[in-house]
Amino acid sequence: MPTGINRKAAMKAIAKFPSLAEAEPGSTQVSVGVLFQAQLEDGKCIVLLDDRGFSTSAQWQQARPEEIRDTALAMVGPDEPAPGRTQAEALHDYWEYIASLLAAQQIQEPTEELVKLEHEVRFGPRLQRLLASSGR
Repeated sequence: MPTGINRKAAMKAIAKFPSLAEAEPGSTQVSVGVLFQAQLEDGKCIVLLDDRGFSTSAQWQQARPEEIRDTALAMVGPDEPAPGRTQAEALHDYWEYIASLLAAQQIQEPTEELVKLEHEVRFGPRLQRLLASSGR
C-alpha cells in the first residue's frame, strides 16, 4: 500500500464545531456555560475551550433560545480586537490559536479550512428543561 494512503487514513478530519450550551446548576437567572468542541468525522468530540459562558439579569422564564444560541456563538468565537489591532488580525490570531489547540491533539488542519466549517450550538439537558418549562 502506498505511504500516502496510510498517512491519509491516519489523519483525523474535523466535520464541524459543535458548542454545548448548558445552564449552570441552581441558577435562577440566565447563566450558561459553553464548551467549544471540534467534532471529528468519526463523531468523536474534542473539547477545545471549556472556560466560556455568560450570565444575564434575566430570569429563565424570559430566556429566548435564539438569544442564548447567538450569545453562545459570540462567547466561543473570536474576541474583539485589542487596541491597535484590526478585526482581521483578531480573526487570524483566534483561528491560529484554535489550530494550535487541535495540533496538540495531533490534528493538523489549515486555518483557512477551519474558518469554513459549520459551527452549531447544542443545548444541554438542563438548559432544554429550563426553556421547556418556560414555554420556549
